[in-house]
Amino acid sequence: MTGNDMTTGWTRLLAPALAAGLLVLLAWQSTALGATTLEGYTEAYLQLSGESRVWRFDNPQFLGELRVKSTPWPDTEGYLKFQGLSNKWEGARWENFFFLKEGHLRYRGKRTETLLFTGQDRFWLNEPLLRVVNNDIIKDDDFGPKAQGIRIDFWDTWGLTGTAFYSDKSTAYPAFETPHFPVGNTSAKADTVSTDDYRGGRLKRSLFAERMILGATYGRKDYSSGATSYDEVATADFEVAMGNMAQSLAQFGRITVVGEGGKNLSGWIGDKDAYGWKLEVRDVGYGPVTMIASLYDFDPDFYTIGLAEDNVWKNDFHGHYLQLDYRVPKKAINLKAWRFRDKPHMFTIENQPREETGGEVYVEFIHGFIGKVEYKRYMDKNGTYPNVLFEVAGENKLVKIRTQFRIKDIGTDFQVRVFGFEANANLTEQWKFYSRLLTVDERTESRESVFAQIQYTGWNSAEFFLEFGDWGQSNDLANTEWFIDHANGDNTRRQFKAFLKLYY
Repeated sequence: MTGNDMTTGWTRLLAPALAAGLLVLLAWQSTALGATTLEGYTEAYLQLSGESRVWRFDNPQFLGELRVKSTPWPDTEGYLKFQGLSNKWEGARWENFFFLKEGHLRYRGKRTETLLFTGQDRFWLNEPLLRVVNNDIIKDDDFGPKAQGIRIDFWDTWGLTGTAFYSDKSTAYPAFETPHFPVGNTSAKADTVSTDDYRGGRLKRSLFAERMILGATYGRKDYSSGATSYDEVATADFEVAMGNMAQSLAQFGRITVVGEGGKNLSGWIGDKDAYGWKLEVRDVGYGPVTMIASLYDFDPDFYTIGLAEDNVWKNDFHGHYLQLDYRVPKKAINLKAWRFRDKPHMFTIENQPREETGGEVYVEFIHGFIGKVEYKRYMDKNGTYPNVLFEVAGENKLVKIRTQFRIKDIGTDFQVRVFGFEANANLTEQWKFYSRLLTVDERTESRESVFAQIQYTGWNSAEFFLEFGDWGQSNDLANTEWFIDHANGDNTRRQFKAFLKLYY
């Protein structure tokens, strides 16, 4: 049995071990001084869909949730969440009816905390700039985290603060799908079950009354096959409050200088050197003017797919970012301007400079109204894309409204004009109404999305919702990029949803 098989074996036993551990805690409860709480949640969901011009009931669901939390001894905590789900029409099969959704066992000492967990996101490392270890990837999210493992935190130990975690993914893949593997791994093949393992940690030390902070971050992902199939990155960082250390600089603010740099040590990278770094200056100001600026440089293959897939597009680029803010004296007016520019190390058809410049005016009026005007221009290898956004919003005790008008990709073949309206009203003490309207005008067509929700809160420990439309089509109003894109042809989704939620 390989080391990876052994670690996968114990992590697969983690969920039942947590359940058994909490049962032991409950058994001791009768002789302990602690407390146990039992809470629940039930939701009934029904959808009426008319997308095919024939109205029909679609995808009824019944969800029950039971939460148990026990603290039988000081500094000890057990937690389990069970769910029962009836979802008969999902994929023409029954979903699991009763299962362990999440749980943890926690012990907190004077300077340490140990956590065994399943179904939870426990991977945030508070990395200052690069985020080479992205918890959004490691938590293995599929309508909620599925990751399981162990996390250890410690503090005030020889002046050090630190975190370490180990986690196993153990995700099942259909036979026709292939999971992500690192670049250069020619041995990758489709597996029915991924046994990828993650480990990572962070160490930090504060000096000179927290005027200086030194830190280091490490992350590694072991794939299920291949001796060199692993992602591994290590970084070091610092933070210095120049304004607090030099009296002559105090008039310009705290002047925080932060830097982080590291190297990709992955097995698939071979003999190449893949370094990356970023330097940032923040908390700088004089009078009504404040500033933030940064420089960065990333070699090819510095960021990895397995640990920080959303940052891979930064590889092989260097550039800068600058932002200035100005608060008009004695006026409720804020002005902001920014610019970033990325340049590739080697110019190719794929790697070309990209740049964005922009500005914003934000004004607060009387009677609770605010206004905003934003202009930005983005340039890359495909062309130049100007964008302008106007927004007016206001609220009082009864209603809150927001109106937006946006012109995207001005002067190009992809230009669209977008109007968005959002309203949230308290009809009575028990009835609340919320709605969004989004229209998209293109050169050849017009589209719209309507979402409305009415909520009743007059019952104790219960809520009732009735919805029309799809909230995701206008979730960020005029900035819902996927819906307003000229290539998209969606209109209002013709569906009604009813929710009944009970808490106990």
